[in-house]
Amino acid sequence: MNKNSKRKLTILTAFVLVSILLTACGAREPEIDIEAQKTGFAQTAEAQASMTAAAQPTLTPTPEFTATPTVTETPNVTATPTSTRGPSATVATGGADSAAWRANDPPDNTAFKPGEEFTVTWTLENTGTSTWSTGYYIKFYSGEQMDAEDEIYLPYSVSPGTNVQISVDFVAPSTTGTKRSDWVLKNANGDTFYSFYIVIEVSNSGATAPTATPSTPDVTGTP
Repeated sequence: MNKNSKRKLTILTAFVLVSILLTACGAREPEIDIEAQKTGFAQTAEAQASMTAAAQPTLTPTPEFTATPTVTETPNVTATPTSTRGPSATVATGGADSAAWRANDPPDNTAFKPGEEFTVTWTLENTGTSTWSTGYYIKFYSGEQMDAEDEIYLPYSVSPGTNVQISVDFVAPSTTGTKRSDWVLKNANGDTFYSFYIVIEVSNSGATAPTATPSTPDVTGTP
């Protein structure tokens, strides 16, 4: 073998060795740092959580709803005035005259035939401090006079705390229906201090209706 052949063989051998070395080096897998990877993963997760929290809007807690109770306004209640016994009349000021209705015979709502004559007797009590003299009288005020006298004086003196019975003659009207006759009580000076009335039913049958007991009024007008 000549020198050139030896040189070529040497070079070829060296080349093969170098190739084998390079291949061995390239095929070797690099070592993995497990702890470094864990640290990197933790840092990455923390960063992503921070970015997500920053991107989300701040939630304002909703207060609990408390129902407001419905308030019902109570309307003002107007008391119904008590019905009065008779018409308005003027009360004598500064005097001691006072009266109270106690009864009338026949009772209210008694029925009479048209044109029938009848007599009403009122019982009135002296509830004041003055004595009613025979100068005191009752006077027709309003409604149906029914042929009665306009004025009728007391038959006797009435001291405080006692009663007087005074009668009036009537004639039932010719028309049927409910009829009312209003009267007032006056003192000797002509001052009105009490009022009262009688109510009858005029019907062709003349049957008696149920009795009704009216209340005593406050006296408030001048006849």
